[in-house]
Amino acid sequence: MSNASRKITIDPVTRVEGHGRVTVQLDEQGRVDRARFHIVEFRGFERFIQGHPYWEAPLLVQRLCGICPVSHHLAAAKAIDQIYGVDPEDLHPTATKIRRLLHFAQVFQSHALHFFYLASPDLLFGVDAPVEKRSVGAVAAEHSELARKGIQMRQFGQELIKALAGKK
Repeated sequence: MSNASRKITIDPVTRVEGHGRVTVQLDEQGRVDRARFHIVEFRGFERFIQGHPYWEAPLLVQRLCGICPVSHHLAAAKAIDQIYGVDPEDLHPTATKIRRLLHFAQVFQSHALHFFYLASPDLLFGVDAPVEKRSVGAVAAEHSELARKGIQMRQFGQELIKALAGKK
């Protein structure tokens, strides 16, 4: 390896929701000096909630992401708690348990989606397989039972969210 530092750019980063790029700066010995993950899309969600009453924020921010609306909703609800000086320890135990269960259901369905829909093609077929082979369609065709279980797992998480919060 040469004694010069160099930069590696991975663009686009695939198998993530949205668009991103990674830059890695190597030092003179070829070791990682810095690594950055860049979100290269403008969302602008801060602007679309301006002018709305604060109590609408949990409902509005749910629309930021189709994969993790519950996470955004709970973050906004916690922000409102902080604005009012509500100590999380002072919340009714049932409210705390429902929030945690909603969060766990969100994580469950999100992980099912990421693993089975986004990562499994690379894991099952390898990153060197042809692009058309590395797709969820190919997973469904060649590993139908695994694909079915992935769909069922995500559906379970979404149904749990629906049972707790009234929508999925």
